[in-house]
Amino acid sequence: MVGLLNRVKNIFSAKLEKRLDSLEDPKEMLDYSVIQMEKSLREITMNALEIGTAKKRLEMERDFNLANSKKHEDSAKKALELGQGDLAKEALFKKSKDEEQAQRLKIQIDSLNRSIESIARSKKELQYKIELYRAKKEELKAIYDASKAQIKVKEVMTTFGEDSKGIYEIVDRAESKIKNIKAKVCAIEELSNIGVIDEIQLVNKDDINSNLYELETQKAIEEELTKLKAGINNNKSV
Repeated sequence: MVGLLNRVKNIFSAKLEKRLDSLEDPKEMLDYSVIQMEKSLREITMNALEIGTAKKRLEMERDFNLANSKKHEDSAKKALELGQGDLAKEALFKKSKDEEQAQRLKIQIDSLNRSIESIARSKKELQYKIELYRAKKEELKAIYDASKAQIKVKEVMTTFGEDSKGIYEIVDRAESKIKNIKAKVCAIEELSNIGVIDEIQLVNKDDINSNLYELETQKAIEEELTKLKAGINNNKSV
C-alpha cells in the first residue's frame, strides 16, 4: 500500500513538474531575475541611508560632548583664577566625562563608517553584476528566440518530410504536363515549317469551325463535280 501511494505521489509530482516547466517562460524568468537584483540594490541603498543617518546622529552627539568638554575646561580655568579649587575640580570632572562619551561615540562612528564603506563596495559590485547580467540576459534571449525559430523550422521540415511523397507526386505531374505542352508547341512550330500545321489546326478546330469546314469542303466538291460533268458533256458533243 505504501509503495502504491509512493508511485501515485511520484506520478503526480512528475506531471506537476512538467506542467510548471511548460509554464515557465525563460525570457520572463530572466527579466524577473534582473528585477530581483535591482530590488536588492534598492534595499542596499536604503540600508546605507539608515546607517548614514545613525552615524550623523552620533556625530552630532559627539560634537555636542566635545563642545561641552571645552566649556567645562574654560569653567575650570575661571574657577582657578577665582581661587575656587573645588569648582575647578568639578568642572574638570565633567570635562572628563564628556571626553569619554565623545571617545565612545567616535568608536561607534568609526564602526559605522566601515559599514558604510563595505555597503558601498557591495553596492558597486552588485551594480556591476547587474550590468553584466543585463547584457547576458539579452544574449540569452536572442539565443532562446533563435533556438525556438530553429525548432519551428525543424518541425516544418519534419511535417514536410511526412507529406513530401504526395507533394513530389503533384510536382511530377505538373512537370509532366508542362513538358507535354512544351513538346506540343515545338511540334506545332516544326510542322508549321513544313506546311502540315494547317491540317492539325483543322483537326483541332471547335465544332462550329468544323461544321463550316465541312460545308466549304462539300461546296468545293460539288463545284469540282460540276466541272467534271461539264467536261464530259463537252467531249460528247464533240
